[in-house]
Parts: sequence; structure tokens; C-alpha cells
Amino acid sequence: MEPTILIGLFLITICIFAVGLLTFLLPKKVRKLVWVILGIILICSYIYQGAIRPLIIEQQTGKAIEVLEGHLEEKYPMDSWGITDTDDFKIEPVINLHVIFDSEPKVVYEYTVEDTVEDTVVRQVSMWTVSGTSVEESGIEPQHAE
Repeated sequence: MEPTILIGLFLITICIFAVGLLTFLLPKKVRKLVWVILGIILICSYIYQGAIRPLIIEQQTGKAIEVLEGHLEEKYPMDSWGITDTDDFKIEPVINLHVIFDSEPKVVYEYTVEDTVEDTVVRQVSMWTVSGTSVEESGIEPQHAE
């Protein structure tokens, strides 16, 4: 599990524990009902963060990779490439993906795939060398700049 997910689960647990302690100020019948509700909220939060959310992100990233594959096949039909995600664990309408072309293995291209109301937009955002320096500093002429 990612650290952000663990931090979120920790904060939810602390908040529920704090509210649970405040229930000691309530009558016994109401206290039990509040504890049951807090338990249900805690269990649902853990299920969402641990199981449902990663599936949503995986499905979203898979769809973005398919869209980017189609874009690259249309733009560069005679080339091949590898696509990796950026390991973002956020549910967002914009997905960032990294592409390394087999004909140009020293340059990493970053693309965004954004779902809009009308259609899906693919944009090349930036590029850098595999070593981490900018393309301009390294003196490499990018072959796949858009």
C-alpha cells in the first residue's frame, strides 16, 4: 500500500477513535448505536482504500494507455515504444504516462491523457533524457517531438 493511503487510513482511524471517546458523554443506548455506525464507517473506509480505489486507478490507467497506444500508432506507425505510468495513486481526469521509443532509447517523453466531455485529449507535455537531464542540455535532437 502507498504511504498516502496508509496516512489516510491512519487519520480516519484517529478521527473515529476520537468520536468514539466522545460517545462516553452520551447515554448508553445512543453510545452503542454511534459505535456501530463508527465501526461501519471504519470498515467501509478500509474496504474502499484497500480494494476499490486501487482497482479504479488501475482501470483508469489501463484505459489511458490504450488511448495513448492508439495515438502513437496513428502518429508513428513504423515505430515501436514502451509505455509506463508515473505511479500516481490519485483518481484524476488527467493521467501522465512516460514513453520511450525503441528508435530513441535515450529520451523519455511525457504524455497526458485527459478525459473531457467531448472526447479524450492526448498531449505531449515534456521530454528529458533517461539520465534525468533536459534534452536541450544533452544536445540530443528529439525525433518524436510534437
